[in-house]
Amino acid sequence: MRLHLILAVSLAVFLPIVLPAKDYHVSPKGKTLEKAIKNISEEKGDARLILSDGDYFIPEPLVFKGLKGGKITVEADPEAEPVIRGDRVIKGFKALKDRNILGRLPESSREKVLQVSLYGLGIKDLGAACEKAKLTDLYWKGERQRIAAYPDEGFLVASEAVGPTVVDDITRKEGIFTYKDEIIDSWADEKDAWIYGYFRWDWKDHYQKVASINPGTKTITLEAPWHIYGYKDSFKFKGVNILCGLDSPGEYYIDREKGMLYWYPPEEYAPGDEVTLSVCGSEFMMEITDCENVTIKGLAFVGGRRSAVGVSDSKEVTIEGVKAFRFGSDALHVTSSRDVQVTGCHFGTLGHSGMKLYGGDRKTITPSGYVVDNTIVENISLFQHTYEPSVFFDGCGLVVRHCDFSRCPSSAMRLDGSEVLVEYNYFHDLVQESDDQGGIDVFYDYSLRGLVIRYNLWENILGGSLHGAAGVRFDDMISGQLVYGNIFNNVGAIHFGAVQIHGGKDNVVNNNVFYNCNFGISFSPWGQALWDEALTRPEVVKKLFEDVDINGELYQNHYPDLAKDIHANLNRNIIINNLMVGCRRMFYDDKGQNYMKNNHGISIGEDPVMESLEYYLNPEVLSSFGLKPIPYKEIGTKTFKPLL
Repeated sequence: MRLHLILAVSLAVFLPIVLPAKDYHVSPKGKTLEKAIKNISEEKGDARLILSDGDYFIPEPLVFKGLKGGKITVEADPEAEPVIRGDRVIKGFKALKDRNILGRLPESSREKVLQVSLYGLGIKDLGAACEKAKLTDLYWKGERQRIAAYPDEGFLVASEAVGPTVVDDITRKEGIFTYKDEIIDSWADEKDAWIYGYFRWDWKDHYQKVASINPGTKTITLEAPWHIYGYKDSFKFKGVNILCGLDSPGEYYIDREKGMLYWYPPEEYAPGDEVTLSVCGSEFMMEITDCENVTIKGLAFVGGRRSAVGVSDSKEVTIEGVKAFRFGSDALHVTSSRDVQVTGCHFGTLGHSGMKLYGGDRKTITPSGYVVDNTIVENISLFQHTYEPSVFFDGCGLVVRHCDFSRCPSSAMRLDGSEVLVEYNYFHDLVQESDDQGGIDVFYDYSLRGLVIRYNLWENILGGSLHGAAGVRFDDMISGQLVYGNIFNNVGAIHFGAVQIHGGKDNVVNNNVFYNCNFGISFSPWGQALWDEALTRPEVVKKLFEDVDINGELYQNHYPDLAKDIHANLNRNIIINNLMVGCRRMFYDDKGQNYMKNNHGISIGEDPVMESLEYYLNPEVLSSFGLKPIPYKEIGTKTFKPLL
């Protein structure tokens, strides 16, 4: 009895006392979010901020800073759907009566356009038409409307680039060009006209403000700074933010001098429909800075001009079941943090990318601990059409699994990092406009290592205008990566296969199924002289020996391939155990430099495909060709599976 008493007293002394988390409840009509966050910031232990149902219109960003004492959870009440909003509901539309404005509109739209005074609604900051950090987007019933432009679909074609400085045989430095379409003459009276286009390459779009238009000489002069790649003859472009282009349902124009919004509503529009305008111009609507052990769960963010959530200099942060829609920039930024989990989220209708992740240390091969899991990113890059992927990563250590990426004019993933695992994801309907891109795109850094792309499904990736589109693209010197156990269905266009390797070596493409693809694998080899010269370029030297040190003991031990002669075996990739069914060709531009073994082609060229894709994914069928099973039924999000 005495011994039991002593043990009980000892345990009471040495075991910590665990206090329950303190709860703070908020509602749209009760305590404000800002006040509740202030209370949580003063807590020393665990705390929960619980949001009830409804819309929370916030004037300033919600900031969590320096919280390290306990576990902080910000979550929706059970069964509730709280929405944190950075937009304003726009009411009071009237028929357009201003004769001066009516005279600028096409006759077909004059009786259709509505107007409302934004100044009259108390909205003073109207942002900018075509600047990333100031986009002011209009939505009808959640559907993004378009800034007035011409043409609505497709592009015009410039005549000649006539800037005085010749960069190369076909490129001029200054943004001065001539045109032939007479309709452009009417743009000369526009107060804030912009040009959007692909001025040099079809993989880099850009917006440029118009300085002047001379109808007499049919010349357009753009404001500096000019496009980084210059201007060529016959580039593709359109006019944007032009009142005289307000000619189609779903277009709008903001006169920022008068504070007036002009809108040509969709044909289905009815008075009383929700129409909203993004007004929150903060960099993020929620910021988590210098925090530890924070969870954001079940919230929705809607309608900001920039980004939804920013995480910086923090550890053990979970973003769970979060939705983010209708942002001018993107949904999520994570920088300089550790062990951040993004799970069960849904991001879409975004002007730029889905999420941008920076973390880990490639120099010391220290992983970030970032995981993106069971998340959907769709309908993105609506404003800037290139280099704004669903996931951008720069650093070391990332896992992306069981996600669904779709509806993007360019890539779904762009990786400037090492030690990345991409598995069980569904990539589809990508590279819909850009040229020379892949669903995953990795570019111009020989030191990048440890990328594993396995057990993913790629479907309907068919873009490109000159070179093409691929599912996986290793571009300019990317080497030593693994593509294993993937399924490519209807992928590749023009000169690109489902996998495309441009000037890289030691990449392994193993145990994949290619079905009804343009080519299975395409190559665009570099010559030895080009490779050797590239290794002397200052930017390449910096990547190899300053950003990291590929000759250092750490890199030599961790990545043995880097110990081999960097100049040897150029364009030698390992292509083994792949099955290609119904493709135009198995390989394109191989030139006999790759190591190939046990690759099978069925119904190549004009022969019809007799069996379904699922037939060829049967483990027994795969085994008959020497391939190992591919767990295709596990691909996709945990709540949605693609149909094969």
